[in-house]
Amino acid sequence: MALINNQAVLQKLVDELRLYPAKDKVPSELADKILPVFQINSEQITVNAPYANVARAAVKTGVGSSTIYTTPATGKFYLSSVQVSTRTSSGVSLKEGTALISCTIDGVSRTMVYVHVVSGVDFGDNSTATVSFNNPVLVDPATNIVVTAADSSQDSHGCITGYTTD
Repeated sequence: MALINNQAVLQKLVDELRLYPAKDKVPSELADKILPVFQINSEQITVNAPYANVARAAVKTGVGSSTIYTTPATGKFYLSSVQVSTRTSSGVSLKEGTALISCTIDGVSRTMVYVHVVSGVDFGDNSTATVSFNNPVLVDPATNIVVTAADSSQDSHGCITGYTTD
């Protein structure tokens, strides 16, 4: 067995184990197969969870795309959640329609969320999808996050949240 001769280590044992030296026996030996583990500099370690500082929305009426957000050219943008919804335009019968939100990741355009609606009249049918990413997605710098609609008789709404870092 190894003897503990360092007073700072013995004091750490007393403090961490909440021992009373006048009453309790302070361990002064280490067993052959037991190693103590101490957290070092715990008062200097800080973990800051990022907060969403970007929340944007856009509407696309008819076929095509509308930009929800353009990522900064410098720094990084992390996408934390997306939501897309679609519905028929007023007074128009929609046979079938889709809406999606896409962005560029590693140089490739990726669909982040997608909805599909079939046969609606006068805002009768709509569809919504939401995705929250447990691990936020790093989006390429200076690229657009867009909502895209595939039918001329639909309104599509896209919403995103995320955060920027230096």
